[in-house]
Amino acid sequence: MIYNQTMDVEDVSPKYMMQLIPKIETVLWSMFESSKYQNVRRYVDKWHKEYWNGNFSDGENFQIFFRDEGGREIDLAETLHKMPKEMVIKMAIDLGIDTPGFLPVVPQFKNVLKDQNQSAYQNFERAIKNVYSNPDEAVALSSSTLEGIIKTILNHDTFKNNNEITGKTLGKLVAGIIKVFGFDGDGAPSEIKTIASQLRGIGKTIEDLRSDKTTAHGKSHDEYVIDDPLWASMIVNTSATLGMFLWEYFNAKYLPKLTNIEDENIMDDTPIDLSDIPF
Repeated sequence: MIYNQTMDVEDVSPKYMMQLIPKIETVLWSMFESSKYQNVRRYVDKWHKEYWNGNFSDGENFQIFFRDEGGREIDLAETLHKMPKEMVIKMAIDLGIDTPGFLPVVPQFKNVLKDQNQSAYQNFERAIKNVYSNPDEAVALSSSTLEGIIKTILNHDTFKNNNEITGKTLGKLVAGIIKVFGFDGDGAPSEIKTIASQLRGIGKTIEDLRSDKTTAHGKSHDEYVIDDPLWASMIVNTSATLGMFLWEYFNAKYLPKLTNIEDENIMDDTPIDLSDIPF
């Protein structure tokens, strides 16, 4: 079996796969209210490919297993466990299941976006699903997502009338928010100023990639468009990492803190589930 070399599938541990496959099973069985076996099989079959050499079969990308001799009821668990790792991970991404080993900051960032900006959240969901199937679209959507989270921050009363924010392109939005946060102000250490400069560069570069290396603004047949999932994965992760950092800084420095810790509606003794946090 030939694996896509842009994914480190050989390094994926058996434990990771054993935890991921039941999540895929749960999502697939819950997707269909009727004809579950038939529709789940139809979904899996859309990933299935059989290779032919003339009139003779030359193999398949994975085997579909069944619970019955007539081939009506798919054995989903056996099919997934015998499927190539790359295919399982692609399927998980398509179904919107977090794959933190491949897109590390996804779980945290999705939670922030879901609560703060539904439009950005939907863009990010689409970006994740397009990483391997449409890399250039994933890059364009991750750029839009980062724009969305920055605009959400800048819409706060603290910044609404700040004339330091000029323009609406991603590069200018990142530069503006770095400035109003004071990362390159007189009191900032030189190292922080250097990092601030690099962050501005990241924002501008992601904007340039969206404009010049995706089909967002149309491309002629001979112009390069990002077609490698590895690059798309890096841009999605970079956008999410920068967006997550900016949001956490904004949350820590500007949003009001809860002060009445005795309020029974605030206190919650439920243990915090850290299983999805990737670092």
